Amino acid sequence: MGGVLGRVFYALVLLAVLGTASWISFSRFVQGKSATLPDLGGKTLEEAQALAGEVGLTVEADATKAEFDDRIPAHQVRGQSPNPGTAVKAGQVVRVFLSLGPRTIRVPDLTGQSPRTAVIALRKEGLEPGAQSSVRSAAGVNGVLGQGVLPGTVAAPATRVDVLVNRGPADVAWVMPDLIGRDFEKARLAFEVRGFRMGGVRKQAYEGAAAGTILRQFPLAGYPVTLRDTLSFVVAGGAEGAP
Repeated sequence: MGGVLGRVFYALVLLAVLGTASWISFSRFVQGKSATLPDLGGKTLEEAQALAGEVGLTVEADATKAEFDDRIPAHQVRGQSPNPGTAVKAGQVVRVFLSLGPRTIRVPDLTGQSPRTAVIALRKEGLEPGAQSSVRSAAGVNGVLGQGVLPGTVAAPATRVDVLVNRGPADVAWVMPDLIGRDFEKARLAFEVRGFRMGGVRKQAYEGAAAGTILRQFPLAGYPVTLRDTLSFVVAGGAEGAP
């Protein structure tokens, strides 16, 4: 029994000692000299540590909260905890958050991309598509031939990038001949052999014209025509102009 009482007594004494020590530490903290936390914004880490050290504070950088900031240069304080003006005690740790500087982007190489793909690539990187000019040339790649901001250039977000697009060799143009009064089938064969596309062919009764005679044509005679154009005709619908 005496042993049990002894252990209880020992435990009570230990609790009393710990309580007294905690109370003394708390009293010293409360009664310790306080200071007003200075504004560390815009300072480098070394400058912030020196300034805080003057009032007995320790500064540590929180790397997990470093962020890009368009207004504050890289490696300078953009925020702190506690906030400036807070009453603090000597020896307290102040956390600061550093700026990574303005966000920058490396312009991608758009060479050979289609205009649509180039627009998507620019916007994906945070850039803006600029003016789009085009040329027709058999030399060089089809698609983007050049860009206003060179690939790999460091640019700010939303920078506009102009592009020059090569749309391939220029179309060869011919002068549309006058086919009125000629046989449609002969004309059709002559155009199709050369790669022209035939469009609508409409028949129309016309007195005195043999069946298959061309009455009207589109494009008209004398107009330029390329392989991209579609040719259309109105032809006589039957012998003696019968429908």
